[in-house]
Amino acid sequence: MPIHIDFFHPSRLVIAVVRGAITADDVREAVEQFLAGDVLHYRKIIDIASPTAPIDAAGVQFLANLVLSQRVTRPRGALAFVVNPGQAADNAEAFARLTSDERPVKVFHSLHAARKWLEEQPQP
Repeated sequence: MPIHIDFFHPSRLVIAVVRGAITADDVREAVEQFLAGDVLHYRKIIDIASPTAPIDAAGVQFLANLVLSQRVTRPRGALAFVVNPGQAADNAEAFARLTSDERPVKVFHSLHAARKWLEEQPQP
């Protein structure tokens, strides 16, 4: 699968790295992993800096709807996207706009800046 997910339970952090072409099924499977791991309240870094074929606008909307349709009992954790300028930034920013009412979400161009911002966010 082109989406690799690591769960860091002691620090309540999830890091997902996207590499290669992704499909709606890949995204759905990743969301299912988040749900199965009961980590929606964890802080998250989604690294989409180098996918070769990013999701289109319809895929971004589908993903936002899928995430927002999930019932949660705890507040969602902050989400930081790491993007390559010009490649996937538009999709990440669109997803951020669609889901920002649910939790803090921000788009970054470096992993270091994303980690620093997440560390400043309240623990889940």
